[in-house]
Amino acid sequence: MFAYRDRADRSIVSGSEAIERIEAAGGLLMAGGSILSHKTADKWAEATMGSFMAEWQRRQIREKSAKGQARAVARGATPWARIPLGYTRRDDGTLTLNAQEVPIVQRVFEMRAEGTSLSEIRAMLKSHKIVRSHRGVQVMLASRVYLGEVHFGKMVNLHAHEPIIERELWNRVQGMVIPRGRKPVSDRLLSRLGVLRCGSCGSRLSAMKLPKQGDYPIYRCPSTSDCKHHVTISAVIAEDVISSAVKAALEDAEGRANMAEKAQQAAGDLERTQAELDTALRSFAASGLESEPAAIERLAALRQARDDAQSRLDQSPPQEVRTVNAATDWDKLSLDGRRELIRATVASAIVAPTGRGAERITVRLIGQ
Repeated sequence: MFAYRDRADRSIVSGSEAIERIEAAGGLLMAGGSILSHKTADKWAEATMGSFMAEWQRRQIREKSAKGQARAVARGATPWARIPLGYTRRDDGTLTLNAQEVPIVQRVFEMRAEGTSLSEIRAMLKSHKIVRSHRGVQVMLASRVYLGEVHFGKMVNLHAHEPIIERELWNRVQGMVIPRGRKPVSDRLLSRLGVLRCGSCGSRLSAMKLPKQGDYPIYRCPSTSDCKHHVTISAVIAEDVISSAVKAALEDAEGRANMAEKAQQAAGDLERTQAELDTALRSFAASGLESEPAAIERLAALRQARDDAQSRLDQSPPQEVRTVNAATDWDKLSLDGRRELIRATVASAIVAPTGRGAERITVRLIGQ
């Protein structure tokens, strides 16, 4: 029983199915003081016409709402209620910077890019009297609002308001893969880099010490894996092999030239894809087609191509890799500096379950 007819259903198909199932079970469906039935042709026509009017009204409301949302997104307004940290909402629904919160938002992204855990970021926010759940911080770090963009379903405005986060930093944060659990206290060179892998199961080898052998340092396949061999390797041997591979790769002039060439190509791809996106945006805006589904789909594809190009550029070796002579300057670098060179040079180092010493390690460099 429903007080009003349009409360019973807003679809011809579902409304008809509901009436037939209820009548088949021996029941009655009442709405607005009338019985909805399919027992006679007139009753069927009356019930179907009521469903038709309810569905027509619902479709009208949905179309009007969609047009209003499209207009709002096109002018840079956000069609959702919650205001992102770092912004305030103007009377017309668009966002403007909140000068007090902007540095906090920037610090959140910087901390994550440095490898800080979500728990530590939440604690930092709490020190500023800002409470965010674990999931809330994740959503914040993935939000494209901080790039100056508004996304609502298929509706997109890539220049809705002033950005808080540079795209390079935002992309770095999206690419962060931070192991769960407490950060180990190990200061071994290959700790947490993920390049040293078990040749049996492919798991990352972890740094540890053997207490019964004078705290002798090793890298070992984690005991939590289903590995049949649980490969171990001397930390000294593994670090020497990988360090030597990095030195040799960076000492070779041709290798440096190849790295520079790839980085230059990535920069060129980014410039080209950004130009294509800007041209399309201006073209659609000039013709008033920016809210059309085909235009939105095209802009989304161009934006994805631009982001992919940015990601390739971010993953290309940093300037230090192309200029530092690792063979002579390796001992002058800090631990973090050496790790950065390894991260930018070594794709993987596989430790075979059998063999002796350094011969068990197969190093594969990035680009090979």
